Amino acid sequence: MKARLQLRQTQKLALTPVVRMSLSVLRMAPSELTEEIAREAERNPFLRHEAPRARGLPGAAPAATLPEPAAREASFQEALRSQLAQMDLAPTIAALALFLVSELREDGILDTGLGELAAETGAPLADLETALSALQACEPAGIGARDLPECLKLQLIDLGLPEADAVATVAEMALFAARDWAAIARRLGIDRAEAEHRAGLLRRLSPRPVSTADAAPVLSQPDLILTRDALGTLGVALSARHLPRVSVDTTLLAGLPGKRFAPELLERARAYVAALEQRGRTLTRIGAWLIAHQAGFFLRGPEELRPATRVQLAAELGLHPATVGRAIAGKSIDVDGRIWPLAQFFSAALPGPDGDVSARAVQRRILALVASEPPGRPLSDAALAEALRAEGVDIARRTVAKYRQGLRIPATSTRRRLASARQAG
Repeated sequence: MKARLQLRQTQKLALTPVVRMSLSVLRMAPSELTEEIAREAERNPFLRHEAPRARGLPGAAPAATLPEPAAREASFQEALRSQLAQMDLAPTIAALALFLVSELREDGILDTGLGELAAETGAPLADLETALSALQACEPAGIGARDLPECLKLQLIDLGLPEADAVATVAEMALFAARDWAAIARRLGIDRAEAEHRAGLLRRLSPRPVSTADAAPVLSQPDLILTRDALGTLGVALSARHLPRVSVDTTLLAGLPGKRFAPELLERARAYVAALEQRGRTLTRIGAWLIAHQAGFFLRGPEELRPATRVQLAAELGLHPATVGRAIAGKSIDVDGRIWPLAQFFSAALPGPDGDVSARAVQRRILALVASEPPGRPLSDAALAEALRAEGVDIARRTVAKYRQGLRIPATSTRRRLASARQAG
């Protein structure tokens, strides 16, 4: 054996600033994107941006008489970026950690696997794992978890439980819920006092790192607008009025002949412009796909919603499934003045009388059945399932129960008590 030098030429993907910026911008909703661009423009002289102009309404008060808007509480993403900036991270790891922040759901869960992100971006999986560890060290506890067990484990560790004990405790949650102290002692090798201590810790945990409001978010800034021509043909257009106009300051570039002034800022400015253009193209393609596959919804109403999946959309448009999830999250379309989340158009299929029906259409039917049930005699989950089967929808009682809970409809006994209370009042 002997040492020798050898030159080798290889090709590999890299998470370039343009790619990283494009993925981050695609995830942002209009309001968040507007704020992010304004912040970037403040520190980047090469980025020109014109804030979106508010369109006045008839009879609206002059701007000078309107109250000053209250200070907006910083989002949890902004708090995470601030925490990461205070860590001593290598530049590559810091960039990947910031990228993962933009991949989090509204509740702080990372629902895209690191393997998928590595394949999509070309970033080394080991670097992504290191970046995720840095992110999961931030507050609130559980941030960046990829599933419920990991979320609970991270919270237990934050409460002082060693990692191995936290993993074992989460694995035996059913025993803790049943208060089976003997079985817990056998499985975990702990005494009754320690078991009760861990049970108390479990009661303090939250299934989501970031609490979300009970009500659905108000989507006042649509990303897409449904259009109809004189013949009624459907189309889709970007809603540009809610986003600032962004460009590279060519005047500043022309004033710096032969000089390389802050090249990294110039690269970021160009990356922002390219990312916004790519975001618009991706959303327009998704909108066109929705019109082709959900024409009945746009022409006749929600009852005509067809089953469709994000995997199906990704395959037909040649996009990565993670890209589709990123593009749909927090986005909406204006349909004749009513704003619909893009996620509304994707749901599983259930067997129906004339072929498959959308699970969301079935949920709307459950809402209608509950709204029309006799006062004081609410329909049970079994009765709802029977009514749907009579209409040709093959559905199990447990599926009805899951949909009812997702729609925040109280159980039968609760609805009966509420009806009795109303009658007594």
